[in-house]
Amino acid sequence: MTIRRRLAVAAAVAVAIAIAIASLAAYLAVRSQLRGEVDSALRERAEGIQLLTRSRRPFEAPPANLRLPKPPQARFGGAAGAVQLVSAAGVVRRAPSQGTIRVPLTPQAKAIATGEEGGELLQDQTVAGDHLRVLTAPLKGGGAVQIARPLDEVDSVLHELVLILLVVTAGGIGLAAFLGALVSRASLAPVRRFTQETESISSGPDLSRRLPAGGRDELGRLARSYNSTLDALQRSAEAQRQMVSDASHELRTPLATLKTNLELLLRGGKRLPQREQTELEQDLVEQIDDLTLLVDDVVELARHGEPERLLDDVDLDAIVAEEIERARRHAPTLRFQAQLEPCTIHGVPERIARAVHNLLDNAAKWSPGGSTVEVRLVDGALSVRDHGPGFSPEDLPFVFDRFYRAADARSRRGSGLGLAIVRQTAEAHEAEVEAANAPGGGALLTLRFPPQRSGEMVSDPGSG
Repeated sequence: MTIRRRLAVAAAVAVAIAIAIASLAAYLAVRSQLRGEVDSALRERAEGIQLLTRSRRPFEAPPANLRLPKPPQARFGGAAGAVQLVSAAGVVRRAPSQGTIRVPLTPQAKAIATGEEGGELLQDQTVAGDHLRVLTAPLKGGGAVQIARPLDEVDSVLHELVLILLVVTAGGIGLAAFLGALVSRASLAPVRRFTQETESISSGPDLSRRLPAGGRDELGRLARSYNSTLDALQRSAEAQRQMVSDASHELRTPLATLKTNLELLLRGGKRLPQREQTELEQDLVEQIDDLTLLVDDVVELARHGEPERLLDDVDLDAIVAEEIERARRHAPTLRFQAQLEPCTIHGVPERIARAVHNLLDNAAKWSPGGSTVEVRLVDGALSVRDHGPGFSPEDLPFVFDRFYRAADARSRRGSGLGLAIVRQTAEAHEAEVEAANAPGGGALLTLRFPPQRSGEMVSDPGSG
């Protein structure tokens, strides 16, 4: 069922309930009013009969000389009602004109006649198919008087009232459903236009289109939220296109060089001197390694935005110590000086290890032979300092960008993705990464994780 139909049905149900409650209240009020008038008329007539019997003594049987008021000839006295006297012994006397039909004496009425109960009694009774309202009132000399009045007129009025209320209720429900449909149609018109616009945007490739979001109502908020989603999607698509473009550009050069060297090796064959052939083969291996590293970096960056694997507690100091040992093996001419504080963070061990490796690899790449790379881990902040040339002022804002390489770095091996991976890892772990020039020269890179558990300082003077 559509929202429009649900609103129309809800309006109809709400009106139906309201009309039903109002109709019931009206019916009860009219019924109470009509029956109240009947009861008042019965009491007035009973008071007149009580006055006639007030000077007489209590009787065992109705006195012969007591004349009952002569009622009209209508059945049960018509609107005036039928009268009968009841003695304390339960003997009933009726006017001759009332015929043989009499009002049955109920136990409650008999108790009033015998004096066992005081006060008057109003009852509804059905006698010979007629609906009666019966008043039983005590007499001063003993016994009781009963006055019965038909409720035909009251019942007829109430029956007509019920029919009228049913018609009004049905008409009100139908009108409410019609008006509810009109109101829901008008109210949901902006939603319908919003849906059409979103479907139009979804079906087309243009992510630059936006929805009008000038209103301050719920639709305006929804449009702004949808536009924010489109902004994020557009940025992601542009970043993806830029990454593909940059990756294809970076892959073109090593592939071309690799192809040239392979063609040279195939054409030259055994005619090349042994030394040149050996150098060419070593170049091929290095180019394949560079290409493999570039592909690995691109794959690592492509993981951005994918569902993260299960996070776990990671001993950051152990990972840093392990990566330092690897860096020492790959850069035997450098001295790595480590000052590590035990630290546990929450993250993915493999990605953190890759980020630490890239920081150390960057420092080793720019450090002159025989120099020292200083590594410190304090309060969840990992800093790596080299003693190379450092960053030029124009390059410093872009060192973490994808495929960015400084002018003096283009002749060196690398893909320009290492520090970009460090920044991506930091963002995934709610950490921060900074690049600066250290006092006294050299580059200083800092990877700062959120505050975690830490212990005492552990120093490692390093080795050459």
